Amino acid sequence: MNWEQKFVRFVAERWVFQGTDPHDFTPRTVLLAFGEDFLSPLLERHQHFGSLYTGYIGDRLIGYMRVPPGTVILEGVMRSLTFTRADTVIGLGTCGALQPQIDCGDIVVPESALAGDCLSAHYGFEHGQEIPASAGLSTSLSAFFGRRGMPVHSGPIVTTGAAFRETDEMIGAWQEEGYLGVELEASSFFALAGFQHMQSAMALLVTDSPVRNETSEVIRGPQRRTFVDALTKFIASPDITA
Repeated sequence: MNWEQKFVRFVAERWVFQGTDPHDFTPRTVLLAFGEDFLSPLLERHQHFGSLYTGYIGDRLIGYMRVPPGTVILEGVMRSLTFTRADTVIGLGTCGALQPQIDCGDIVVPESALAGDCLSAHYGFEHGQEIPASAGLSTSLSAFFGRRGMPVHSGPIVTTGAAFRETDEMIGAWQEEGYLGVELEASSFFALAGFQHMQSAMALLVTDSPVRNETSEVIRGPQRRTFVDALTKFIASPDITA
């Protein structure tokens, strides 16, 4: 066992699973909520496995964790999933809109993310490269929102490593290049999932619009409840395995 393998195992056992056996963590699908806790009050028969826990949505057993914004903890959690049966990861989060036709309260399902983070370069991608989500899972997720009549947008987004350094020049360039939104984790998330041969997709609720200079209270309003309700139905449906 080389140092990387030994250190990943150490982090998995001591920090992520905190003494519980990762092999007892049996969900095939894991949801990671970035920043906001979207699902924990809705899970039934939940069971803790250190920082991660499991629960049921309908008849489907899932794994779940709220991950703080950024990529350091995300890397530890994702690499720790090596020791489990998980083969699908879905990220839930928020983003800022980069196109004027995208409103606060809309949903973005990214097809790829421009790598502006510092982590994905360690997992096979160059800074400024677009890192893909899993096409089939992302298409299925986007179509599910669409069939429910929800405003959903699919396409490329930007991941930035500096949340408070989004200048007008940067925003204008991203908009001109056709990116739909900006957030903090997607490129790392997709890179890590690919490194571990896992299916990945993200669903992002638009909470602000840099191109329209708008902020909102969407995250506390009815759009959040509609977003979460649709997600739970997708997770419980056959579409998640389509």
